[in-house]
Amino acid sequence: MKQKLSRRDFIKLTAIGAGALAIGGIGVKELLSEPELKVYAQTQAIMGTYVTIKVVDTDEDNARKMVMSTFNEISRLSDIFSRFDPASELYSLNSSGQLIGASKEMLDVMRKSMEYSEMTSGLFDVTTLPLLELNRESFNKYNTPPGSSDIAEVKMLVDYKNINISGNNITLAKNGALITLDSIAVGYIVDKAAGLLSQGNMNNVLINGGGEIYPVGTRQDGQLWRIGIANPRDDSSYFGIIDSGDWAISTSGDYEAYFTGDYLYNYIIDPRTGVSPTELASATVIAGDTTCADALSTACIIMGKDEALSMVEKLPGVEALLIDKNMNSFKTSGFPKSI
Repeated sequence: MKQKLSRRDFIKLTAIGAGALAIGGIGVKELLSEPELKVYAQTQAIMGTYVTIKVVDTDEDNARKMVMSTFNEISRLSDIFSRFDPASELYSLNSSGQLIGASKEMLDVMRKSMEYSEMTSGLFDVTTLPLLELNRESFNKYNTPPGSSDIAEVKMLVDYKNINISGNNITLAKNGALITLDSIAVGYIVDKAAGLLSQGNMNNVLINGGGEIYPVGTRQDGQLWRIGIANPRDDSSYFGIIDSGDWAISTSGDYEAYFTGDYLYNYIIDPRTGVSPTELASATVIAGDTTCADALSTACIIMGKDEALSMVEKLPGVEALLIDKNMNSFKTSGFPKSI
């Protein structure tokens, strides 16, 4: 089994291109009097992926302080949502089946998860972790997907409706139920980071949570950020490049973390079948916030082309680009054109 750091590490949905400063009719004297825009960028490993924050501002020291402060908050949030950290809230919930006195952030993410489960008729489901673990164990031991009887048994633990939220408490109705927030928590964290930077008057920002991207304003040259959409079968190239807009963007793909070299069996699990969906290689979703884009990009792969396109076309402010296993692409009517 070949495994990457996470489903996001090599997603190749990054900001690219430098461009040229268009000064038009501005004279040398006027140009020199303008404060010089500077770029400050920093990358840290968070929740099994890399988060990069790039800020364009005239005050590099202030930008550095804001980025450092934002990373402190990102670290605090990742300590809540990590399923591997014994001190995290999610680890406690999975270990005991209940979380008494959950944080506001944990409650927010759990409620949003359930909203997207309802929206997708249960195809986005954070309780699929037992099925993922079953697949991992089967491929580790036998290099083959799990059998139908094992899948049927484990599927009894999978149902978002078994998550109960009462006040500040979260409980799981079935013993052995487990939750993974891998397909929504990073998007939520990126949104929170964008909010903090906005409060600090950072108006030209790019946040890349390893594939969950929130662009704000422009680059150093005054041009829009350019976003490269990954080629699912060639991590040295892009499938397309688009200019940023007033939206967030996320891509999920079968190539991000996988059990077999042909990507057929990977870490995206269809709760209906207990194994990976077979039609799509990747799904890129544009939405008003990164939380939504993150969750729906995963859901679209599970849903398949027709169902995903039908759903997204009905959602205001949401667009999608889908790529199937044969590298055919399909997009909703409002998805930006490649430049």
